[in-house]
Amino acid sequence: MATYPSSIISVTPPGAGDGQTVLIPKNEVFRVQSIFTEHEYNIPSHYLPSAELTVVDIGANVGLFALYIKSIRPDSHIYCFEPVAQTLALLRRNIETHERISVFPWALSNYTGVEKMYLHTANTGENSLKRGAGHTGCTADVQVVEAQGAFRQIGLNYVDILKIDTEGSEVEILESLGPYLPYVGIVMAEYHSEKDRRRIDAELRKHVLFDAKIFEGQRGVVKYIHSFLL
Repeated sequence: MATYPSSIISVTPPGAGDGQTVLIPKNEVFRVQSIFTEHEYNIPSHYLPSAELTVVDIGANVGLFALYIKSIRPDSHIYCFEPVAQTLALLRRNIETHERISVFPWALSNYTGVEKMYLHTANTGENSLKRGAGHTGCTADVQVVEAQGAFRQIGLNYVDILKIDTEGSEVEILESLGPYLPYVGIVMAEYHSEKDRRRIDAELRKHVLFDAKIFEGQRGVVKYIHSFLL
């Protein structure tokens, strides 16, 4: 039986659509408010094309970002990457009533192989390939796929929105995706140190920063749009 850091409850995200509920660990309900009420991943509507969107969600967790995108653009085709089996089970359940959401049980990075994922004691959203505070000796073996190869395998040519929240692997993913970045319209990435924020900025040199949010210490979310869209 799958185990989680806290008991699983059912929550109705505001604005997610009639009858939409999500299963989420009780201690992680704050993410529902961050995404659906505080609009952590809001993008100005004039930055988005009117055609259906291609969205990539790396570090999809239980699917809240995917559901948020569906709530504002139901025609979107979303590609979700989530490697941890317990979290993946909740993701699949939460998006099961939606079409055009593809799920891949992979962690992405700049290499391919089987790796240990460190499981956070209190928050599935902080599971990471890199051991840090809150991680004990509890791990899960996950399939890691080199990000550029994953995009090539799926057949992605242009991505309207790329969201990366992988608790420390964001830079490695962007480095791997270097040849694809000219074909990505909007990038939203979490960072976990000032060094990583600067490296993300360097990788996205053809993009323009249009929004940022600092959480605490040296953590936050940065949002970029490709200069050709401006």
